[in-house]
Amino acid sequence: MRKSKLLTMLLALITVLALNAQAQSLSFKIGLFMPEMQSDLWEINMENLVFDKQDMHGQYYGLEYEHFLGRTLSFTIEGSYYDKAHYSFYRFDDGSPIYQNVALNFWAMEAGIKLYPLGHRMRFSPYIGGGGGIYRWKYEQWGDFIDFENEVILEDQYLEASKYTPGFNAKAGFVFRPTRNLGLLLEGRYQFLKGDLSSFFEGFEKLDISGFSISVGFTIYFR
Repeated sequence: MRKSKLLTMLLALITVLALNAQAQSLSFKIGLFMPEMQSDLWEINMENLVFDKQDMHGQYYGLEYEHFLGRTLSFTIEGSYYDKAHYSFYRFDDGSPIYQNVALNFWAMEAGIKLYPLGHRMRFSPYIGGGGGIYRWKYEQWGDFIDFENEVILEDQYLEASKYTPGFNAKAGFVFRPTRNLGLLLEGRYQFLKGDLSSFFEGFEKLDISGFSISVGFTIYFR
């Protein structure tokens, strides 16, 4: 329910912007986000649990408003969402499985610039771009934890970290326009994001939430 309400609010905001601009478009994207996971908490989890990077590959959704500043340049506002959970257990258990699960999600609101070397009105329009914004992310671990120091199992534990963190992105792609008002897009994108963990994870470095995504979608041109 909460996700549905946030999506509705984001769609309404970007639609209002689109309807009040003179030269703009609205793009809907769906793709795959592949986090890098280059920080110590991820590494410890991959060492101890039946868990690797591919297990956190998940669907990425984006909604982008674009205002054209000229033939080759545009300003963009984009909202995006990713959510993935992996249900796992310890690798070295020699008895009944000791289950522990990992989840990560984020919401992002970003502003950026796109450059169209051939111009955005061509039938085939490649582009490059980049920008930055605020990410609302949440990391969770829950299940049974092993206390190696005291050699006991801590059952039904729940740990989380949730923050607002600034991040950056770089992207490249192209739009194919079969008609004046409709475009089909393919985009590759890399986000740069590391967030401070909560007191549950004291002693760990920042959580790496950077990663690459590839998405397809369609663009509606209003003017």
